[in-house]
Amino acid sequence: MTMIKSEVIARSRLHNLVHACSLFCTVVRISYSPSERHLAMQLPTKPQTATELLEALATAQDGLGKGGRRLASFFADNLGANAVLSASEVAQRCGVNASTVVRLAQGLGYSGYREFQAVLQDQLMTFAQARAQETSPTVPSLSVRPVRLHLLADSGKSFNEGAAAAAQNYCGMNPGVAISSDLHASYTVDPVDFARRIEAAAGVSDGIILVAREHPAINDAVRTVTAKGIPVVCLTTDLPTSGRTAYVGSDQYVSGATAGWLCGRMLPAGSSGRVLFVYSVPFRCHQDREQGFRHVLRTEFPDLAIDEKVSSDESVDVIYEAVRRYIAKSGPPAAVYNVSGANIGVGRALEDEGISHSTVFIGHELNANSRSLLERNIMDVTIGHDFDREISLAVDSIRLAREGVQPINRITQSQVFTRFNCATF
Repeated sequence: MTMIKSEVIARSRLHNLVHACSLFCTVVRISYSPSERHLAMQLPTKPQTATELLEALATAQDGLGKGGRRLASFFADNLGANAVLSASEVAQRCGVNASTVVRLAQGLGYSGYREFQAVLQDQLMTFAQARAQETSPTVPSLSVRPVRLHLLADSGKSFNEGAAAAAQNYCGMNPGVAISSDLHASYTVDPVDFARRIEAAAGVSDGIILVAREHPAINDAVRTVTAKGIPVVCLTTDLPTSGRTAYVGSDQYVSGATAGWLCGRMLPAGSSGRVLFVYSVPFRCHQDREQGFRHVLRTEFPDLAIDEKVSSDESVDVIYEAVRRYIAKSGPPAAVYNVSGANIGVGRALEDEGISHSTVFIGHELNANSRSLLERNIMDVTIGHDFDREISLAVDSIRLAREGVQPINRITQSQVFTRFNCATF
């Protein structure tokens, strides 16, 4: 019976995963107004710089409607403001709907207003650096001495190593930036002591890239540091009430929703069963992933439910024992969703219980451990992100803040890995 069930689930996984991927690749069709379609037809590729963007808008002025012309004029006259204003704020100033702002950005070839705005921010950063280079040699400037940054991380070992490697790669390609790393495994962290480290790092750096759990002492430390003019950019997990300067990372709610959708699609159609949820210390990203996951299960797969939550504490040994205790008490789950680290502990527990090929296992972070689990068909899906790009965006945000420009949050694209594509990254 177990063998038959395993074969049915395996076939269903393959069929549903192929179908899921085809749905992910469906082209999104956008409806443009005639003037916006005219603009899109004029542009062979989307503008890559603010200069190209403004030239494209100037060229297309005659083909734009009244609202489009107002927007184009506002963009041309307010380059700095547009780097930080939201779509709704721009719309209010121009007397148009926010959807008009978004559609105009899409008509230019961008995925949306965020990507359009990122071009303006990059250009503004270039202007800020050029202005700094024109200052007197006797005046200290971020452009004439290395930018000293601090990567302070409270997370799992593999995540910390990935973040540090990305920081090192960035410094290797950008000699004007020095990033020192202070990394701590979550199960060893005392939040009060970690808060002191944040304040200490502010005394020796131009900015902090922070990975931290939500805790009153940590929020207070971030507030104190930013009040002194030291930018703090949260990486991967946000601290929205701390007064941090900006957030860089994936939309974690969407990542969790994606995990929920894949989980439901990979199980046999109409399946009912229990999902074991694995979490860690109170990181905002874990909470957001759980909310997205629960929402999709509730609305799309009502016969699946999170049966129990177990803590990994970001420790392989802790989660290994916790998963085995759960199985001994409740029996094998239909699926396991791990929003935290220590995927290797979950994989070992499923292997030792003999259910690794009959239980859907979805987690986060592509690293050596999760890649091994994927390749051995123990883990089905890993949801990852681009560390190198996120470190680069975090540095850009700190530079902007140091130049007196409030950076926007930079939301990066989640990445879905299976055993078929994990080796290429």
